[in-house]
Amino acid sequence: MTISPRFLLLALACLAASAFAVEMAAPTWPLWDGHESIEQYAKRTNLPPTKTLDLGNGVNLEVVLIPAGKFVMGAPDPVAPKVDVFNEQLILVLAGAAAFALVVIIVVRSEHKRRRPQFSLRWLLVFVITVGFAMLGGFGWWDVAAAWRRYELARSYGSVERPAHEVTLTKPFYTGKYEVTQEQYAQVMGTNPSQFKGASLPVETVSWDDGSAFCKKGSEKTGQTVRLPTEAEWEFACRAGTITTYYTGDGEADPGRAAWYNANSKNTTHSVGQKTANAWGVYDMHGNVWEWCQDWLEEYKPGAVVDPQGPPDGQGRVLRGGSWSHHPGDCRSASRGGGDPGNRNHVIGFRVVVEVPPRTP
Repeated sequence: MTISPRFLLLALACLAASAFAVEMAAPTWPLWDGHESIEQYAKRTNLPPTKTLDLGNGVNLEVVLIPAGKFVMGAPDPVAPKVDVFNEQLILVLAGAAAFALVVIIVVRSEHKRRRPQFSLRWLLVFVITVGFAMLGGFGWWDVAAAWRRYELARSYGSVERPAHEVTLTKPFYTGKYEVTQEQYAQVMGTNPSQFKGASLPVETVSWDDGSAFCKKGSEKTGQTVRLPTEAEWEFACRAGTITTYYTGDGEADPGRAAWYNANSKNTTHSVGQKTANAWGVYDMHGNVWEWCQDWLEEYKPGAVVDPQGPPDGQGRVLRGGSWSHHPGDCRSASRGGGDPGNRNHVIGFRVVVEVPPRTP
């Protein structure tokens, strides 16, 4: 079978025209460069860095621009510490025993000579060195033991957070600066199901279906496309460019700076925006209440993905962020949970996303 040059040229021209038409109809958004601020990205894309949605009766909902971009989603495989605790214990025991032996020798010699214990400069120097080695071993033992505890804890989180994989979000979006509050929910839905009452507290005891209904009515009220975030959008907005356990860091004190959880919440929710925001100005992504996402829960698959939406069905919808009653490990950026879409619990709330209209040429 032969193909005429004229037919081939015509086919190539049609393909080029189609590609050009698609590009003109829907130009792509630039990806966040990993360093610029939200204000700089907003200027580059000609988008407002924040927006305020009017829900009526003076009740507003603030949203923050989240850029298009790439990030590593999920938790990496834990790596065992290279130093064994036994080595540090051995240093501590030997050096401590040597220092104790020096003290005993000096005391025995002083008793034998019937005089007060005396240190010569030489013995004092030896004693200081041995005590120094003992302290070094003790501090090392503490650090290595803490590293092994973190390793064992990371192993216990299970495979649902792994493998870590690259995700590309091709479109920017706006996310709620705060979790949806009881005042906002009552204004849109006409009811407040929360157990812990307070206008500025996050709404809780809401199901995935309730959150979706709020988004539908919010869209009608504001003329914007309001919805629950995808799981990838949630984690990207939470991390704000970080790769640490929490957006505030990896240390044991870092969750306390960003989250209300079981050790500091006093068994209740707290008004939104009281803890440290992330680099993009979003609050309470860690703790306070779990947040519903669009996706059905499933284990991650290896390989890079673009704009993931999750599986078409499943046993439960994704929950993210942990809550006031949970351990800080449940409040990590990579932590995942799930629940039946109809489940209502006083540890569960939600946050909204507002879509950005297609980019114009």
